[in-house]
Amino acid sequence: MEKAHALMPPAGRPNTAIEAVDFIIASALKMKASDIHLAPNFPTKDFPDKYILRFRVFGKLQIIRAQFLNTIYPEVMSRVKVLAEMSQQELGMPQDGQLTVTSPNGAQTVLRISTIPSQGTEELVIRVQRGGSTSLSIDQLQMTDSMRKQLKRVAQQKSGLIVLNGPAGSGKTTTIYSILNSLASPEKKIITAEDPVETRLPFVNHTQVSLKTSFASLARAFMRQDADVIFIGEIRDEESAQIALQLAQTGHLVLTSLHSRDAVGVISRLETLGVHPNNIATTLIWSLGQRLIPAICSKCKQPTTHDEATLTAMNGILKIPADVKFFKVGPGCESCLKGYSGRLPLFELLVVDSEISDSINAKRSRSHVLDLARSKGMATLAEEALLRLYFGYTDIESVQSYIAAAATANGTSASTAQDDDE
Repeated sequence: MEKAHALMPPAGRPNTAIEAVDFIIASALKMKASDIHLAPNFPTKDFPDKYILRFRVFGKLQIIRAQFLNTIYPEVMSRVKVLAEMSQQELGMPQDGQLTVTSPNGAQTVLRISTIPSQGTEELVIRVQRGGSTSLSIDQLQMTDSMRKQLKRVAQQKSGLIVLNGPAGSGKTTTIYSILNSLASPEKKIITAEDPVETRLPFVNHTQVSLKTSFASLARAFMRQDADVIFIGEIRDEESAQIALQLAQTGHLVLTSLHSRDAVGVISRLETLGVHPNNIATTLIWSLGQRLIPAICSKCKQPTTHDEATLTAMNGILKIPADVKFFKVGPGCESCLKGYSGRLPLFELLVVDSEISDSINAKRSRSHVLDLARSKGMATLAEEALLRLYFGYTDIESVQSYIAAAATANGTSASTAQDDDE
């Protein structure tokens, strides 16, 4: 088992690589950062440092002044590699590693390490993974009660394909592990193909994708493993798409992720990967689109108004309640970071019933399937975003891309949001 590194950040400015690494990680945890970025920098008059440290906090990168990196950057990179058990000699090729750290309060956090060559040295990204299997529950997902009930009901089916879509950092992994955790039991065999394995769950056999074992090769091997539930981390090509569909058609419940712009877009994406519409129609159970947007602090947020053009665009997606009060991000207080206090998930759930299945099989247009799903109560990503705005949980800047995308689609595809890492 991997040994956890105990953080011992210095009280003042770090002077050594050991102190610097602990200081950077501890600072990121304190600021609730999701990612740590370390990279060489082209110095300018306004920012003369040779190296740049940034934290992604609530979806936005923020520069952290760390002038100590100017003198010990190579040593800092080496220290991280030592802790993550990565090669010290391979400077010209990408590397991945993992590290578990223990904070002074005893909390453990898993860090995923990635390096790439850059400007004669290396660039480093550390992804911060918080929480554990005890917090992975469908009931803990911030979705509506009706959607949660649908999710639980569909997840209990014996066979079929469940697809999640969303950009990196949109919360897909949390949702998938929550579903797997709800299904895990001694009576079911659950097996996964992942890159990387991010969390270990009880009664789940986790398998790591490697240079010798791709998603497709592992999925093919799973056919002989007498599994009840199979999670394929990502459909990346035609081979993995075909095998995922084949597994779902032969008595397995298959969960996977796929890059598409929204829930309905999964259908056309599978078609471009060579899957026949008839196979999609008879196999796909539901498609879940997921994104994250910043949440504004409830204690220091400030009232605001919006111009008529914005209000008109919003009304075209979701009617504005007569008593709604709009808010903007506040100046910051003891309860938040610069006016923001976390991130909110947006969900778009396409449930494939017999009518939608017939439409897919008949190769009906995307807009037809979308309109049909909306008539059955599907909330789009744009509508979800505006609900968060109307309830005062977020600001207009955080949902602007969804409003703009819906307007561009002339109101027929309000769910088409940009695949930005919000």
